[in-house]
Amino acid sequence: MRAPSTFIKLFLDNLLVMVVIIAMAGLFTYHRLDANNQRESQANQDRLAQMATRHFQALWPMDQAQVDRVCKDLLRDGDIRLSVIAADGSVLGDSQADPSTMANHKTSDRPEVLAALAGQTGRDQRHSGTVGIPYRYVALPLTQDGQVVAAVRLAMPVRTIAEGETVLRNAVLWSALAGTAAAVVLGLIASWTWYRPLRRLTRAAQQIASGDLSSGAGLRAGRLDDLARALNELRDNLGKSLAQIASQHQDFQTVLANLHEGVIATDPDGRVVFMNAAAGRLLSTDEREAAGQPLTSVVPMVDVLDFHEQARIADQTISHTAEIDTPLGRRHLELRGSKVEAGSSTIRCLLMLSDVTDAVRAGAMKTQFVANASHELRTPLATIRAAVDSLLEMDPSDRQELAKLTGMLDRHVRRLEEMTNDLLDLHMVESAKLPLRLQEVPLGELARWVQEQFTPPAQAKGVQLTVEAAPPDHPMRTDRRLLELILRNLLDNAIKFTPAGGSIQCVLEAADQGVRLRVNDTGCGISPEDQRRVFERFYRVDKARTGASGTRGTGLGLAIVKHAADRLGAKVELTSQPGRGTTVEVSIVP
Repeated sequence: MRAPSTFIKLFLDNLLVMVVIIAMAGLFTYHRLDANNQRESQANQDRLAQMATRHFQALWPMDQAQVDRVCKDLLRDGDIRLSVIAADGSVLGDSQADPSTMANHKTSDRPEVLAALAGQTGRDQRHSGTVGIPYRYVALPLTQDGQVVAAVRLAMPVRTIAEGETVLRNAVLWSALAGTAAAVVLGLIASWTWYRPLRRLTRAAQQIASGDLSSGAGLRAGRLDDLARALNELRDNLGKSLAQIASQHQDFQTVLANLHEGVIATDPDGRVVFMNAAAGRLLSTDEREAAGQPLTSVVPMVDVLDFHEQARIADQTISHTAEIDTPLGRRHLELRGSKVEAGSSTIRCLLMLSDVTDAVRAGAMKTQFVANASHELRTPLATIRAAVDSLLEMDPSDRQELAKLTGMLDRHVRRLEEMTNDLLDLHMVESAKLPLRLQEVPLGELARWVQEQFTPPAQAKGVQLTVEAAPPDHPMRTDRRLLELILRNLLDNAIKFTPAGGSIQCVLEAADQGVRLRVNDTGCGISPEDQRRVFERFYRVDKARTGASGTRGTGLGLAIVKHAADRLGAKVELTSQPGRGTTVEVSIVP
């Protein structure tokens, strides 16, 4: 290809780029100026409307003739039209028409009037039936003693707005044409300026592609197509290697970013080579600023630093569990570290950090649960064993002793049954695999269930039970099994620990966005120091621990309530005063 052809192609490319930039800049400028013009026009129209409203506000009250005269005096000889519409829709005055000939304006096709008469700012754009041309309307309320007595409407012809747009469009168009002419001149200069260096760069690129990295000085003849081929060859040779490196780097970064475990790599001097986001979260530091910094300045935790020093010199992978303080509280971290043998990599030590707080807590909770359950089961089992041994040794004709022992067996078997049922209920509400079965449950239907289930045991105890549902037909979408489980445990506790002659109130009521369940009793109450622990498994307050066996609880009821409420996304609140009673409130928001 001849040199002039290369020059022309370069010139045309430059010219095309400049023309596109000028066109985009012109369109952007036009739209910005037009938007600004529209805003200014609307703002001016609003200001005129506000001034007219304040003027009429100062002169009010006025009769129709006065209103019409003021309208025509203010805007008789202009394109802008001023109208005043009474509260009943009749036109009191108009700057360009006879109000007596104008139709009632309180109609649905004049939304700006309806909005102004309602006390708001009204806007619309449509064809005027009175004047016969399109207008843009803005209407403001005219108030007297706090009441809207009329609407002041200012209309601007759309023709006037369009004329302003035409002026802007012409100005931008002529500017773009002038810019295009300048682009032609600049394109010729730029193309000629860059033509000769590009020819020399083409030959230099050919030498680089062939593996010759020596200086390209003294290169002379060449063509633009040769430069393209040389750059393509160079791109192919280097691109494959770079693409492979980039892909491996991206895969490496993706794996690190998505690991739940923290990863820290350090160099021989103990400086951080990299740290992933999980490690930053676990150690409460910014992983983005950690690279290149000494680990001792990035991680302020002595246990982690000591473990790092041990891992750097250890001959094999070592592990350790550390308990550290973080902004989220005290956490348990499992640390694993290994030394990296010297090589081409700068990494000399790798640390892996895993948050095992939940596992540690779950293990401790399991141990405590087994201990508590064993302790609670030991007493009734020991009593049953003693009763059985006594039965084996007693005289069969001793009916009084027989009745005493069988009563003892019955009480403690019932206690074992109650504890077993509570443990099954607790397992059910804690099981994440148990799906929620949502259904519509009217409050009245739930209240009837409460009365049927708990009125007999309350009457047998001599306790008055009151159940209220407000409103009875209010539906609640929830899992009825869990809801009944909550109410059963709350009411069982209330009946169990309310003495004869006391009262229990169960209220089911609609709240702001959900439903609130409240059980209030006049029982023995709970001391303040016990209130924060009553939702723990097997925890019983002193009265429950030392009370009669008939009122002895399993210590699982409120734990079941808490876990069932958590499954429903509900909030549980307990308030109590010793000797006066207890109130438990469950707020359920769908």
